[in-house]
Amino acid sequence: MAPVLLSTPAVVISTRSLGESDLLISLFTLESGKIKAVAKGAKKSKKRFMNALEPFTEIDANLARSRSSGLWRLDSVVIKRSHVSIRQDYSRFLYGCLCLELLELWQKEGAEEPEVFTLLKWYLSRLSGDSLPIQVSLVFKARLLKSAGLMPGIKECRVCGCIPDRGPVSFDRRTGEIFCSSCGKNAASVAEISLGTARCIEFMVNSSLDRVQLLKPRPDQVTEAWEYMKLLHCRHLQRQPASYRLIPHNMYIGRYK
Repeated sequence: MAPVLLSTPAVVISTRSLGESDLLISLFTLESGKIKAVAKGAKKSKKRFMNALEPFTEIDANLARSRSSGLWRLDSVVIKRSHVSIRQDYSRFLYGCLCLELLELWQKEGAEEPEVFTLLKWYLSRLSGDSLPIQVSLVFKARLLKSAGLMPGIKECRVCGCIPDRGPVSFDRRTGEIFCSSCGKNAASVAEISLGTARCIEFMVNSSLDRVQLLKPRPDQVTEAWEYMKLLHCRHLQRQPASYRLIPHNMYIGRYK
């Protein structure tokens, strides 16, 4: 029986050893979402996949899979963008590792997600450029939650539906949904963020990727938004992604000043 063939744009998420000579590659592809693929002999034959299997690398991948197996074989690749600058800058590398880890944790294997693929390419382009890494990472994290149907409404009060016009606003620690000042008084398990921070998050989630770069949040809003998104990720995943422990909440906030 002929194997299933797949040629698709992809981004390398992670790579790990598989036996003495092979590598197991996690890819996020345009055609099939997240997949695992074996690169046969990649550890011994450096020329065959030279510099193509590093995290963040955008490639055109040619894969094959037997109809009885669930694992792809990576036969050949063409590098489209290597994003070396991400790996050469410590802060960009840490933020990038976090977002790739979240992608690995959130996405189901084999689920086609073209919008997430577009988001990932946008993110890598901005992260390897001159954009502030914490801000573009916030956009990526918020929109990844939205794609999973887990980003709460943060514009209107979850109880009465009004749009708060003054802050701070309360939010539910379990769901992230916000309350107006009146409804928040009787809610359980609440915390607070400023109204400005809530509006910044709403803009990140719902604006086009072309417009989202126009946002210029204050350092305190960036810090609040980071902690809010971190809380949501940890709640929904029921764990703290390992990369969060490597990033201080105020890393490079000073670049905003």
